[in-house]
Amino acid sequence: MKLLQILKYGKAFTSDKFLATINRMGRNIMFARKAVMLYYCLRDEDTPKFVKGVIAGALGYLVLPIDFIPDSIPGLGWLDDVAVLAIAMKVANRYIKASHKEQAQKFVPIGSMD
Repeated sequence: MKLLQILKYGKAFTSDKFLATINRMGRNIMFARKAVMLYYCLRDEDTPKFVKGVIAGALGYLVLPIDFIPDSIPGLGWLDDVAVLAIAMKVANRYIKASHKEQAQKFVPIGSMD
């Protein structure tokens, strides 16, 4: 992807558009709650900038309309998104607070926290 394309899609990385993406995906997708948890961690002032950068990249990839594996491929389309979110969770894990988990639980009440 070229730099100009990335800058063009960078305008889509707003809080409202991220939350709209989660709603569009359906709140029952297995990793939606983890994405929302990362979102709340990103918005927390106590989260270090490096961690925020990793989270922003992962959530940005989630909403980016172009993926390594297109989301429209049944069974495989979300694998790259899940992998990127898993990496972000590893990096952010020690900065995720109980309040982030509670907020994510309220936004995505379906599914487990594991």
